[in-house]
Amino acid sequence: MKSKTWINRQKNDHYVKKAKQLGYVNRAAFKLEEIEQKYRIIENSRNILELGSSPGGWTQAIINFNSNINITCFDLLDMKIKNEKIIFYKEDFLKYDFKNLYKKFDLILSDVAPNTTGHQSTDHLKISQLIFEIINLLDDVLIYKGSFIFKIWKGQEEREIIQKLKKLFKNIDYFKPKSSRQESSEIFIVAREYKLNEE
Repeated sequence: MKSKTWINRQKNDHYVKKAKQLGYVNRAAFKLEEIEQKYRIIENSRNILELGSSPGGWTQAIINFNSNINITCFDLLDMKIKNEKIIFYKEDFLKYDFKNLYKKFDLILSDVAPNTTGHQSTDHLKISQLIFEIINLLDDVLIYKGSFIFKIWKGQEEREIIQKLKKLFKNIDYFKPKSSRQESSEIFIVAREYKLNEE
């Protein structure tokens, strides 16, 4: 059951209201819109792998920016949207053999978030472990000079993640969207120009 505080916050949230007006399934779409407006990665991509895609806010934003895109989505929960550009796998991406897809992607997006405990350092460790798992998948799923954009909650593992990414990408940026609640510790990392798989 949602708390009264959460319900009141949702009612008064500008981006929640705006999402309803525009037909977005959630406010998360605006975070990806802000990232794209700055970095222009989606408009130059052809194939995107989206991890943690449900309910589909990011997916809607992707299609708005690039109607010619192909999106492969993974989540344990059903998507609330359907589109001919979307291939959806309702399964745990950590258990999936991506070699079965016989292709690699221009852009990997992760809005994955584990179930929270309310204990900030524990939650940070849980999401960090997921990010490390995705990083280990990159060689199987990301093309040379591809990009990786993901959400993380700030904390002690952040430095190690950045150090690891610096070995794999030419450019690493932090980005805090205006649509991200200021009290939230979430931050987005934009990693560009993957250095492996060089031909």
